[in-house]
Amino acid sequence: MLLVGAASVAKGQAKLDDPILEAMRDELDRSLRLRIAGETPYYIEYALEQGSNLNCSATLGGLLLSRTSSYRMPRVQVRVGNYDFDNTNCVYTGMVRGARFDNENWPLEADNNQIRQDLWLATDRNYKAAVETLSLKRAAMKNINQAEKLNDFAKQAPALKILPIPKLKFDEKRSNDRVRSLSALFTAYPKILDSRVEYEEGLATAYFGNTEGTFARTPENLVSLRVRAEALAADGTPLRDYLTFHAFEAVGLPSDAQLTAAIHEMAKRLTDLCDAPLGESYSGPVLFEKEAAGQLLAQLFGGNLSPLRAPISEPGRPVNLPPSDLEGRIGSRIMPEYFEVTDDPFAKDAQGRRLFGCYEIDMEGVIPKALPIVTKGTLKNFFLTRQPVRGFEGSNGRARLPGSFGASSALMSNLIVKANESVPLAQLKAKLLETIKQRNKPYGIIVRKIDFPSSASIGEFRRLASMLQAGGGTRPVALPLATYKVYPDGREELIRGMRFRGLAVRAMRDILAASTETHQYDLLVNTYPLALMGAGGFVTGATVVSPSLLFDEVDMDRPQEERPSAPVVPPPPIEIAK
Repeated sequence: MLLVGAASVAKGQAKLDDPILEAMRDELDRSLRLRIAGETPYYIEYALEQGSNLNCSATLGGLLLSRTSSYRMPRVQVRVGNYDFDNTNCVYTGMVRGARFDNENWPLEADNNQIRQDLWLATDRNYKAAVETLSLKRAAMKNINQAEKLNDFAKQAPALKILPIPKLKFDEKRSNDRVRSLSALFTAYPKILDSRVEYEEGLATAYFGNTEGTFARTPENLVSLRVRAEALAADGTPLRDYLTFHAFEAVGLPSDAQLTAAIHEMAKRLTDLCDAPLGESYSGPVLFEKEAAGQLLAQLFGGNLSPLRAPISEPGRPVNLPPSDLEGRIGSRIMPEYFEVTDDPFAKDAQGRRLFGCYEIDMEGVIPKALPIVTKGTLKNFFLTRQPVRGFEGSNGRARLPGSFGASSALMSNLIVKANESVPLAQLKAKLLETIKQRNKPYGIIVRKIDFPSSASIGEFRRLASMLQAGGGTRPVALPLATYKVYPDGREELIRGMRFRGLAVRAMRDILAASTETHQYDLLVNTYPLALMGAGGFVTGATVVSPSLLFDEVDMDRPQEERPSAPVVPPPPIEIAK
């Protein structure tokens, strides 16, 4: 009855007016008749992203890279069994054995016949793997006792979201000229040893269809401009800083004048950091100002609002997943009572423009809605996908990236943080000074930037990960990049070499005050720890809109680590072209 119903839903859809979606629907209907060893698919989904990318980068006024590329990338999932128990949520899920004939990247000029052929081959491979996985999962279940029985997949009403695709074109010459001119600004800063400006523009369309009758076509355009710089302190300590700017279209990026001013500010701070003193152990009030507040909340909320479910494994070989600090805290106070937090995938800024985390439908075919996360300081909801987790059965449309063991990863969209009691930013700094005087502290700390998403190289990231874990906490917070001592008379001093120790989501209960002014922080997130730039394969946009935050007590210290020796020969002089 389930199979007949699903097939009739697929046939009963209105005309989709898109050859790719029509081909998907035809193959979905035909594939439901598959049958091996008594196992017939109860759910199949097809996803396809096709588009083109423009990448260019430059350093010190010279072009490093300029290229365009096109792609068609499919994703097929077949589930056998039923919604209660299927081939997913198992350590064997996704393992494919034997020969394969389908393409990971489809032909760029495929017609309807070629699309159906590729869908057929991919379905065949995934179906055979699903049947084998279900058998292995059943065998493993005979040797274990589950503490709690959860369904493997949540049912979902069908949806239709067919959006027009804007006709945009790359301006390769304009992009190349832009990265050249912006990268040349670093010639004025000889202490910066490496710098580059990287531009990426993607024009893509995402297609989705499943046997429940959901079909979608949505634009997936994305533009990013990233500026990176590295230097060495006199004692050999590596230093770095970066800037990122994101938009849905090239015209949405800041103007050249705004970009120039931001790069000069960052380069000057990094130059000053070369001669700044090392910080020292500190425990006391810390003000996270503007961008840093958004970066902190993206980390404290981000992964902790996405509960994970351990897959079925062999006895004695459990899969260790990082626990959420908010697990079991629904209905508990996690922030002061005057805070409200909402995740809104349709939010707009003051000028009426969509925030960078906006999306119309998630990767499981669920249309999202605004979701209250914190109400009067109390935790109300998690980010959920169609994989049931403890205490939650259905999705709220937050499946935004591929996950592990047949599931999707739940992530935030536009996290809007509001403080119903607030003071102007100048008064917030005055409150910091007042607090350190009351506690007889020689100084307080202001953090203006955190390395999130992390700009570290893979090698440096591995070293940082072990160092941060040693600092305490299962989900360590990234290093601060712009840290200042602020003395009782208001004087500020830039310091370097600091990290947070044991800073976790519980610290949000001890927020002393928030600013009236809010700051919008856009970021690209992935499923890699600390959202490491360039890692993870898949990325999606997000935004945090928040006030600056004054925390009652934060622990910071200077990590004990070996540092490379500084170069023995000074760098060559940089000649500025006239």
